Amino acid sequence: MKTNYRFLLLVLTVIILSSCSGMKLSNSYKSDDFETLRNKKMLVIARTPIEDVRKAYELDLVSKLKAKGVNAVASHVAFPDLKRIDNKTAERIAEVIAMFRKEGFEILTLTSLKDVQELDVMRREGGYSSFDEYYGNKYITLRGYYDDVTAPPRLGPKEMDEQITYTTETTYVLEAVTYNLGLEEEKRLLSVSTAEITNPDTGKGVRKAFAKIVANELK
Repeated sequence: MKTNYRFLLLVLTVIILSSCSGMKLSNSYKSDDFETLRNKKMLVIARTPIEDVRKAYELDLVSKLKAKGVNAVASHVAFPDLKRIDNKTAERIAEVIAMFRKEGFEILTLTSLKDVQELDVMRREGGYSSFDEYYGNKYITLRGYYDDVTAPPRLGPKEMDEQITYTTETTYVLEAVTYNLGLEEEKRLLSVSTAEITNPDTGKGVRKAFAKIVANELK
């Protein structure tokens, strides 16, 4: 018995459409030292050289974290003159950490855009007509098929023109890494969250989706 071609294509198209648009947590890690962050002060830093983008990402994540009860503060608010550390010596990193802790920050969350992936997707439409036309009402069940041995054969399915379209899917891969500044260096890493946002409507959509995913992981 042949499979209804158009029916399968319809199911496949629905699956593709539902899976290629939206957001998801693609990878997550939490150390044994991870615990609730509700009673700790967190500094949020978005790693990007574009100041406006940095502020927007920090504010969106801070907003989501505060809604979860986390005392989060954007780095551009707490440290307006904070610059990227180019000379990453142990002494320089220790100085920056000491500066953060002096202001009461025990937790540090760094976010960054890790990758932008583009994928060309082919979709097919058309093929055979409806499931009912292919089998006929009488032959949907075994009972209907075998009860009427004199039933005339059914005509084959009606074939329709097949259309093929191509679209490009864009996926943004972002990462949030959280540290406990009060622990020893080898134990500071608390969590890593990697998120994938596919075909967002705007840059704002990427920020909002990423902030929601990270906040849910750090609540």
